[in-house]
Amino acid sequence: MRRRDLLLLPGLALPAGAAMAQARTVVIGAEDDWYPYSAELHGRPEGITVELVTAAFRAVGVQARMESVPYVRCMAQTKAGTMVACFNTTRTVQIENDYAWPARPMFEERFLIWALADAPSPRTGGLQVRDLEGQQVAVTRGYEYGSEFDGNPRIVRVVTGHDEKNFRLLLKGRATYTLAPDINTRLLFKRQPDLAGKFKVVGQLNAYGLYTAFSRRHPQAAEMLAAFDEGMKIIQANGVARAIHERWRQRAAAP
Repeated sequence: MRRRDLLLLPGLALPAGAAMAQARTVVIGAEDDWYPYSAELHGRPEGITVELVTAAFRAVGVQARMESVPYVRCMAQTKAGTMVACFNTTRTVQIENDYAWPARPMFEERFLIWALADAPSPRTGGLQVRDLEGQQVAVTRGYEYGSEFDGNPRIVRVVTGHDEKNFRLLLKGRATYTLAPDINTRLLFKRQPDLAGKFKVVGQLNAYGLYTAFSRRHPQAAEMLAAFDEGMKIIQANGVARAIHERWRQRAAAP
């Protein structure tokens, strides 16, 4: 999002006195390839969480600069303490102790289980994680899919570098299922219309929270985590967070 656009977002006025104080700044790692949550487009980070994180920090007088980074590297740098924080992260038992976590997720989402459109229809209620055991499931390298899925060694994971490649593996018969949220998939099919109409939802994973994960080692992380928590409370209360979500949902729903 262009910096001048930030000044036009509703509800982002600084609290009293903040404008007169010396501005605090922070550099946050923004996942570069998970549209519409966060992706590098037109040479800059764009997406739902880019706007949410920017708005949350701005609400408490912190100027956040987003640095587009591949997700695996972003999380590794945050864990090592060379980056303050990174998004978008699913909080799982496998990585719980590696990062410092906000008081609550930015929002909740749900991974859907996708299969080819002509695949047999599942039982009522659809497939769940246990139904994927022994099945080839295309997943994106470094992504967390929730503790239940990530902790199940009986699922055969076919790993790629991108959600689009996961769907194409299904078309090639190299995987039976893949996992992706609804909004990601709808926008992917808009960008890649040759994929549209070739897949269907056959189940879903449990809802998960999307977090900005903070470093346990970076010297700025504790201060910025506290600021982020306060800013998120503000934009969730004043309607800014809801407006950001609604704008992106409308974009995904548009023909």
